[in-house]
Amino acid sequence: MKKYLIALTAFSLIAITSNAQIKRNATDSLGKPSAMGMHHHKRGNEMNKPHHHHMMMNQLNLTDAQKQQVKSINDDYRNQVKDLEKNSNITLKDYRSKKASLEQERKSKFEALLTTEQKNKMAQAKKERSEKMKMMAEKRMEKMKTDLSLTDDQVAKIKKQQQSSMEQMKAIKENSSLTEEQKKEQLMDLHKNMRESMKNILTADQLKKREEFRNNRMKEWKNKRANKDS
Repeated sequence: MKKYLIALTAFSLIAITSNAQIKRNATDSLGKPSAMGMHHHKRGNEMNKPHHHHMMMNQLNLTDAQKQQVKSINDDYRNQVKDLEKNSNITLKDYRSKKASLEQERKSKFEALLTTEQKNKMAQAKKERSEKMKMMAEKRMEKMKTDLSLTDDQVAKIKKQQQSSMEQMKAIKENSSLTEEQKKEQLMDLHKNMRESMKNILTADQLKKREEFRNNRMKEWKNKRANKDS
């Protein structure tokens, strides 16, 4: 038994040390991002690219030559980011600033290779998506009003809060000085603030009902996914 306890203690110490080492690898002693930490952010960001972006790309009907140019632009961007990640002397602030510049440069190069017709298509697709989101928001608002028995005053406050949040969201997305990671972080903070502000508008009973409706929708979504995958 004594030998077992010693072995178990040793194993626990190894596990704790390993976890601590992983966390240290993400940033160095000066708070700078290591290659491992930055690579994790990059991979995570690529895996979470919006679905509508890919749909828009398909709608542009790029020629084979344009597709090759896009590939070249993306390859150059990735190589430059890799070089940036290898720089052990760079601070997190400088890394984010330089990466934001690279992202803006890639965007400019991509837009430069599009025809006028393709640019118009892209602008139209963005406009349609924006209008669709507004319609969906209005439907959600009507449903929330019915489900939670909202007063007219509450509806007005929620709409005002949503409008403010939409403007902030738009500003974040269009801020070319931010990297995709920074945009994601700020959007998450904005979403968190939106949820917190609802606590000042809804009653305790309404908040409880709202959470119940949300949990039910989540269960329905999971069931649909499970049935689809089976």
